[in-house]
This record gives sequence, C-alpha cells and structure tokens, in this order.
Amino acid sequence: MSRPVGAAGLALIKDYEGCRLTAYKPVPNETYWTIGWGHYGPDVKPGQTITLEEADRLLVQDCQSAANAVDNPKYCPLTAQLNANQRDALISFTFNCGAGKLKTLCRNRTLEEACKAMSLYNKGNGGQVLPGLVRRRKAEQELFNTPVTAESEETMEVRYNTVTECPDWARPTVEKLVSKRHLNGDGTGLNLSYDMVRLLVILDRAGAFGK
Repeated sequence: MSRPVGAAGLALIKDYEGCRLTAYKPVPNETYWTIGWGHYGPDVKPGQTITLEEADRLLVQDCQSAANAVDNPKYCPLTAQLNANQRDALISFTFNCGAGKLKTLCRNRTLEEACKAMSLYNKGNGGQVLPGLVRRRKAEQELFNTPVTAESEETMEVRYNTVTECPDWARPTVEKLVSKRHLNGDGTGLNLSYDMVRLLVILDRAGAFGK
C-alpha cells in the first residue's frame, strides 16, 4: 500500500508552491502550464480555472507520485535508510525537481552526501540561481536533518485540536499555518501531536513557511 507524504512535508510543499486557481507559467519558456499547488503538466490548459478543493485533490495526487518515487529503490537507493523527516524532505524535493533529479541526487551518495547535494538544485531553466529555490532547498535540508525521536508515553497521548490548546511557544506558528490554509479550516480538529508541533516550529524558524 502506498504511503502518503507526512504533515511536515505537505506543509513545506504548500508553502513553497503557493496556490493559484488560474493556470499560469512561473517562467515564460516553460513547456506546460501550472495550476493549484504547483500542479504542472500537459493536462493544464491556458485560461483554465479550478476550485480550492480541486487544487487540494491534485496536490494529493502529485505528492503521491513523488512519494512513490522516493519509496522506489530505482529512484532512491537510500529509501530503506530514510526516517520520516528525511522521506518528507525528499518528497518535497521530488515534487519540485522530478523523479529524474531524485535519482541523480541519490546515486552513489550516502544520506549525508545526498542532503548536502540538495543545495545544488537551486537554478531555473535558464541556469540562473533563484532565491526561492535556495530557500526551499535550505528548508528541505533542515527537515532532512531534524531527528525523529521516540515519543514518550506522555507525549504520545498529547494531542492539540485547536490553536489555543497549543503551547505558547508553538501558537504563532500554528496560527500562521491555519491562516495560510496549510492546516485545516478554522483551527479546530487539528489533531497535532507534540512532536509534530515541535517539528513545525523548527521548520518555521528555518524560514520554511515565510513571514
């Protein structure tokens, strides 16, 4: 059974892709058009519009394609060694750069070497370094290098369902993600674990979610 992208990876992808409900070309010489949360391909037509619900559906499909590539040793020989954060970071990388670049990134490299090499993929089609890609690669590296620790009995039971239930040190980050629609609705029914809240704050402090 296919494993979906984790919450931290999905939030990172949403923040860096942004959501536009009318087809556009980020770079004029792109072959295809883009719509929604960075959905790109021949199925997107000039002038096309979609709803937010359709954009979310396309994102889930696209993320699953990226996740399947990361889980495939053909593209990622390191897949058996990945923890959850490393997997999410590579899914974000693959969503942005494609499975072919993932294969090149991981070929004949250790986990540490692959993480460092992410920073090389910071250029647009014209070969120019793009600040947005520099920031995205840094955020993916931060996530990749964030340890996954075994939750204690106490933290396993802690769940935050609303913004106000979150710890004071995490509330600004959670409020930001709710306002950007990276987390559900009006901030109720969040069902965030302590470790997930902590990871989102780490990513926020690294600049992964913008201002």
